[in-house]
Amino acid sequence: MTALQMLGMLDQLPLGASPLSAETVHLAVEAKKLAFADRQAYLTDLGHMRVDPASLIEANYLASRRALIDPQRAQASVAPGGFTGDTVYLCAADREGNVVSLIQSNYMGFGSGVVVDDTGIVLQNRGAYFSLDPSAANALAPGKRTLHTLIPSMALREGRPAIVFGSMGGDGQAQTHLQVYTALARYGLNMQQAIEMPRWVHGAIHGTGGEMLLMENRFPGETVDTLRSLGHEVQEGKPWLTTMGYAQGIIFDPATGVMQGGSDPRAEGIAAGW
Repeated sequence: MTALQMLGMLDQLPLGASPLSAETVHLAVEAKKLAFADRQAYLTDLGHMRVDPASLIEANYLASRRALIDPQRAQASVAPGGFTGDTVYLCAADREGNVVSLIQSNYMGFGSGVVVDDTGIVLQNRGAYFSLDPSAANALAPGKRTLHTLIPSMALREGRPAIVFGSMGGDGQAQTHLQVYTALARYGLNMQQAIEMPRWVHGAIHGTGGEMLLMENRFPGETVDTLRSLGHEVQEGKPWLTTMGYAQGIIFDPATGVMQGGSDPRAEGIAAGW
């Protein structure tokens, strides 16, 4: 839902000439802040939602949220996310057009630390995402499933699978979806180009209460300087940061049967066909 909200807000905004331009990154980060604020306020187990999930991606609602974005200035965020997680993603497609988008996660390292007897299966600890504030949308309750960050996505074209895509990376997952899908849909990059593109992630600075925009140092210097002038707290990192997540994806063309795979050089992955 968070990824769809960000993409929906960005869809009607005039992006820069490049996915790496300051205009593009600034608008995307501001959309992230708004979507993560909604995530904190509304998202939880579907059976416990206080609003209809469809209303959060309804055109008029997205327009009202989009109107809060200032193209000239970064706004304060009310729901910064973190960068950690322990997740694996893979996808596959065959010549008949069957596609699989699969994600698995223990969440924190060894998850809950509880192993199912005689199986070796470690149980996850996604329950850490619950809030202990009883008034919060995602408050802990019996039989209730928590909000989590996993997004094994599948995009359809005319009702048929066209793209499968996913990434690990905790709260960065939705932000990676935003950047890769935008690069594919708005800038015409292929899957490998979109995955290899320099990435950013916005989130909390642990132990400080503040937040930052962490960017791989392959972004143009002009982009970084402009973002700082717009009010973003930018920190530059190494060229291929593992904190940006490990993305994998396939584009499937049902008309020709051609499949185009991409694998993230930030991890030990591969795009293979046979």
